[in-house]
Amino acid sequence: MISVLLSAIAVCLLILAVVAARTRGAAGPAAVLIAVICVGLAYDNGAVAIGRLLGFGPQLEAVNAPRYWIHALLTPLLVIAGAALAARLGVTLMTRRAVRLAGIALVAALVALGVAGDILALRLEQREYADTLRYVNAAAAGPPIPAILTILLVIAIGALTWRAARWPWLCLGAVAMFAAAAAGAAHFWIGNAGELALQLAVVATLARAAQHVDATTAAPQAA
Repeated sequence: MISVLLSAIAVCLLILAVVAARTRGAAGPAAVLIAVICVGLAYDNGAVAIGRLLGFGPQLEAVNAPRYWIHALLTPLLVIAGAALAARLGVTLMTRRAVRLAGIALVAALVALGVAGDILALRLEQREYADTLRYVNAAAAGPPIPAILTILLVIAIGALTWRAARWPWLCLGAVAMFAAAAAGAAHFWIGNAGELALQLAVVATLARAAQHVDATTAAPQAA
């Protein structure tokens, strides 16, 4: 059943990627970035979903290893995407050059931490849960600091967006992800469901930002 659930999550994420990509004309580069993140997370879920079909061995190792590259390199980029959407929805703080530069530096640091912990130190170890077979990083020690900081930053960006644009979903989606990640320590699939909830909120915010841009563009023409 867990494999079926993860397959469904992967399909939903691919649908969200298509929806995000279709807004790129109105929403700008953030749409492409969000689409790429959704595709990466879809791969992550799909790789675990097919574990039982492949069985433990070199093939499943090869399928699982990119999961850690995806999380290390793509997850922190949610901060950049969220900040871009917040700026489009009226959060003026996100339009300031100093804030943008600080954000890029912070994201670069989070990526570096992820690379050090999940790529350079990657040591795959077999793990079986319910009907799933997967490889986990046996070298991981302690909580995933880059992922935790990323979600906290997205919560903060979402809170600013809630205040400025009366749009609560980015914040609530990130809070749901944070809670799911905590529960996922015991049952990993809950964290995967939380990722879907977050990406649904991100894509909904992306659509909102695209509508906001269309509205502000049309206003001068109507005048």
